[in-house]
Amino acid sequence: MPQELLREMVEQHGNSIYRLALRYTGDRFLAEDIAQETFLRACAGLQSYDRSRPAGPWLFRIALNLCRNRRRAAREIPVEERVAAEADPGPGPEHIYLQQETEQELAGALRALPPIYREVLILKHVNDLSYAEISAVLGLKLSLVKNRLYRGRIMLREALQKGEYDR
Repeated sequence: MPQELLREMVEQHGNSIYRLALRYTGDRFLAEDIAQETFLRACAGLQSYDRSRPAGPWLFRIALNLCRNRRRAAREIPVEERVAAEADPGPGPEHIYLQQETEQELAGALRALPPIYREVLILKHVNDLSYAEISAVLGLKLSLVKNRLYRGRIMLREALQKGEYDR
């Protein structure tokens, strides 16, 4: 039964956990490690998991804590993010280059934000969590989540307009 539940969690939330870690760290390999560690910790803590509640916020909280711990341990998030263009026969090399450039600018501007704003933006716009789910993941009041999203969007827009971020 616990293995069945864990398999279901991985199938349902594995990609979202990886995307969260990738946006937070900017490193694909580190993101894979964090995603794996998230599910290892979930497996170890499965007996304490309240099955009447959704698994998503619980898993996102584990992943976010792991991201924070890695940042503290490294004292710096990697500056460069290697974004590989997926094979698409439609767009040409110029389109792919512009897409990568835009993605790198966005990732750089996102990493330049203070963590409290970066976290809510990643959870909302990368992982498509609702305000209530973000509130549960971060343990914050709903009004504070909305406030941080609002301020984070403003800060992100300003950073992109001014070019004040590491590429």
